[in-house]
Amino acid sequence: MVKRALLIAFLTLAAIPLTIAETPMDAGSVAVPAGTMLHCRTQQTLTTKINTRGDKFTLTVSEPVTVDGRVAIPVDSVLSGRVAMVERPGRVTGVGRMRLTVEQITLPDGRTFPLSANLMTAYGVNDVKVVGSEGTVKGPSSRGKDMAAIGAGGAGGTLVGLIFGHPGIGAAVGFTTMTLDRMRRRGKDLTIPIGTQLNYELSRELAISNDPTRTTATVQVPPARE
Repeated sequence: MVKRALLIAFLTLAAIPLTIAETPMDAGSVAVPAGTMLHCRTQQTLTTKINTRGDKFTLTVSEPVTVDGRVAIPVDSVLSGRVAMVERPGRVTGVGRMRLTVEQITLPDGRTFPLSANLMTAYGVNDVKVVGSEGTVKGPSSRGKDMAAIGAGGAGGTLVGLIFGHPGIGAAVGFTTMTLDRMRRRGKDLTIPIGTQLNYELSRELAISNDPTRTTATVQVPPARE
């Protein structure tokens, strides 16, 4: 009898860790797979002229995301993120750059979940595109405009030089003057206006619980880079 009681007690204790380890998410949960695209629109204007690294921003989901016929992420869900990198354009050939990282999503009913996603495309702004594996937004280049202005300066100097019989000197003066003028100016800042469409792709599965008492879901977070 004693041996039997001890056996039952041993089996009960052994089952406790297994039960804890195998506790599933609630039955109402839905898993949004990695690779799913989130179509969003900016809720504020972002620009390399004003914004700095660490600034927060928000996006609203403009198209619902469904999984197996169920709406997992409704329209008007809010993505929250921060500006991870800002690079103002330089002079003559400078281009503005920003990296916009999202960190969590809040559904219209208030439930909040962390997420991992990469910016893939941007629409609604001329000469703005997303480049690189980290989703950096690259602004318009001012090189063409600067080169045209410098060329015009050289041509103008040549005409003035012809009047005084020294077209070569006039061209050199005009070229140099305009080059120095353009070099003291920065290129055109990158500006992402409010309402710009940014499309993010989930890099990891997003687990969403339909239990209103739960406000977060666990996702794998990549280790910090050295």
